[in-house]
Amino acid sequence: MAVRFRTRKDIFVLINSQNRRRRIFACSLAGGLVVFLGILFWMVNIFIEQEQEAAFLIYQPEEVSNESSAPKREMSSKVKPVQPNLDIIVSDAASDVDFMTDVEIDTAALEMTGDTLADGLAGGGDGIGEGVGEGGGSGLGSSVKTENAFEGRFWDFKKTPAGAPSKLKDVKGNREVLNIMSRFYNSGWNTTAFSPYCEAKTRLFSSCFYLPNCMDQEASNAYDPKGKMGLKPSRWVALYRARVQAPKSGRFRFVGVGDSVMAVRFDGRNVLACGFHDLKTAEWNGLHVVSNPNALQGKDVIDYKSCDFWNEQVGGFVAGEPFDVKSGEWYEMQVLVSEIGGGNFGFCLLIDDMDEEGGKVSEDGKPVYQLFRTSFIAPKAAEVYDMIKYKDMELATDPPYDEDSLIWPAKPLKIGSRGK
Repeated sequence: MAVRFRTRKDIFVLINSQNRRRRIFACSLAGGLVVFLGILFWMVNIFIEQEQEAAFLIYQPEEVSNESSAPKREMSSKVKPVQPNLDIIVSDAASDVDFMTDVEIDTAALEMTGDTLADGLAGGGDGIGEGVGEGGGSGLGSSVKTENAFEGRFWDFKKTPAGAPSKLKDVKGNREVLNIMSRFYNSGWNTTAFSPYCEAKTRLFSSCFYLPNCMDQEASNAYDPKGKMGLKPSRWVALYRARVQAPKSGRFRFVGVGDSVMAVRFDGRNVLACGFHDLKTAEWNGLHVVSNPNALQGKDVIDYKSCDFWNEQVGGFVAGEPFDVKSGEWYEMQVLVSEIGGGNFGFCLLIDDMDEEGGKVSEDGKPVYQLFRTSFIAPKAAEVYDMIKYKDMELATDPPYDEDSLIWPAKPLKIGSRGK
């Protein structure tokens, strides 16, 4: 038998040769696998995969809902999204409002509910674009927060902040409620005067103040639509605040009517107070023409035929004090509305451009003023009544206004640390 011995050099040559063959084989195998996968991927794309339509989600507004999000549905990319109907609407007695889009927001289509003023009368939501295209609606406002609107707060004098009955829980507290609001009106509009009483958790946003005569329940229903806070009619106050921008330079005055009362503070001045009671003197029924026919002496009063109930009760619309503004400048403004004794309730705030001559007139020859508004909202009394839950059609009113009214853009008025 022959025995073969290899040198160390021969062994290294043999090992290197074997390793080289292994590398070549591995590379060939990997290359083949890549080619195979490429062919397989090509075949899948050509013969198997079907072209699929891209899909996307669009949001449709809820017709009757207070939810923050709207239902969504899937639509083909070949279908053009449907735009919401942006008819400018109405007002509510205690409800959400028109829609140019609140505060602290804006967005979408109009919401409406027939049950509450908070969501019903106002086409809540954002709506026709930016700037004056946003809004909160009319009446007592919309729960949809919008930048271009007044923010409304509501206090129930019949309850304490903890929800217990207050000392003003019954009709004996009516005069004290008037006294509290009179002190508020004459002392810089500091809301600490209302702090001993229950403030609603709900905030409403309104781009105009237009609520034909209805029943007092509309207000508590607007700020407490689900009844969780237990808000009730009578002895309450709602306060709306914003900064507004003058659309032109000139002299203006507010012209308003309120049951029980309405007041306006503009640029740090009290420029309007109207209704049953005199907020300046705290005189009970101070403007009730039946009990005190001299209360309106010296005031410019307009009694529209379409508002007979208000004419009989408070004499009609009352013009306030003139004030001057400069185009583009911003001014702090607050509006107060309240119902003290309960029963009927309503208000309307117009504005008179005192530099403009030859304005429109009503069918009975009375001057028709502009609707004070912060958006393109144009409420109609008939539409409002269709959505009011607590209406009184026998005593219905239809406040007239110039539909070509100027728009006073608004932005939120920040509240101080002490709740002023």
